[in-house]
Amino acid sequence: MSATLALAQLVCFYVSTNPFSKFMSNSVCVKTILILTAIPHSLRLDKEIRLIEEAIRRAAKRDLFKITLRTAVRPTDIRRAIAEEQPQIVHFCGHGLEDGSLLLEDDGGQNKAVSPSGLASLFELHADYVNCVLLNACHSVKSAEAISEYINYAIGMNQQIQDKSAIEFAQGFYDGLGYKTSESGDVFQRAFKKGLVAIKLESLSQSEIPVIKTRVNIDKPHKPMDIAILVKFLAPCLPFLLNVSNKTGEGASQKLGEDVWRKAIVIWGKLQPRVEAKEATQEAAMDVAKNPEDEDSQAALRQQLKKILERDSSLAAEIAQIFQEQSTTPGGDNIHQDISGTGNQVIGKMEGNAKAIGKVHGNVNM
Repeated sequence: MSATLALAQLVCFYVSTNPFSKFMSNSVCVKTILILTAIPHSLRLDKEIRLIEEAIRRAAKRDLFKITLRTAVRPTDIRRAIAEEQPQIVHFCGHGLEDGSLLLEDDGGQNKAVSPSGLASLFELHADYVNCVLLNACHSVKSAEAISEYINYAIGMNQQIQDKSAIEFAQGFYDGLGYKTSESGDVFQRAFKKGLVAIKLESLSQSEIPVIKTRVNIDKPHKPMDIAILVKFLAPCLPFLLNVSNKTGEGASQKLGEDVWRKAIVIWGKLQPRVEAKEATQEAAMDVAKNPEDEDSQAALRQQLKKILERDSSLAAEIAQIFQEQSTTPGGDNIHQDISGTGNQVIGKMEGNAKAIGKVHGNVNM
């Protein structure tokens, strides 16, 4: 039986038996794993995909994952698949070249090399939701390093890797990703280590080949997340984010400031699935949206968000990083102050393209 035929049969088996295809549309916490395969002849791809599915299927947290498969991919196929599926994990299995390029196919079925810089440019467009890229292909570490400029975790191979080692690593990685573990620690780093252990336990001598690269900022220590400051920041944005008022978000950037609004959208995009998953949290967010200045409503939301972020340290670190990032407006940050009365002062100075956002009444010295 040819590898291509075996892969086709595997896809049919996947569609008919895979429990992940039965998720309801409101399963907001489901993580999508997009598996991309290229140049399937003479490779172990069918076996690798089957073992990945088995690792997830028997995992304690299997209901949190959905597997999507695309085969014989061309550059256009990869671009469209990532945009359509919006996966959290992208897994590529196929050939790699010594210069770090991945081998895909062109429209005529011929080999086509895609450079590390080309792959990095692609994932830059999808950094909002892709959290990990696993390139299970020889010599792929250069591509992983380029991708890690935009994606939190990228795994590649620093030399040629045998089929058996590649399969063992993939199986160990997804075993580690799916089993119940302590909420503390880095889930992808831990899964990576389990992949290395899987190679070692099979007495294979290639456990030094897989390499994990992390986005530069993710390795920097973060200040503890101040939930009170976070809620104060989000409160005036929630009426727009939740569309509680009759207004749309069109005027949000004018009222709040473009940088504040952009940052609020990114932070809320990460919090929203967790907020919507619990009725009490969703109700607390709605109460703040209806009355952003109400201290009791803010206190209730603080309590709910505190529970979410304490349970998910990775999410807390991501939000802390976004919250601490400097303004994207060249030349300075926005300053939001409401000042009224006679003699009140704005203390400090603004330079470059910095903007004062808010209302100023009376005689104000600056």
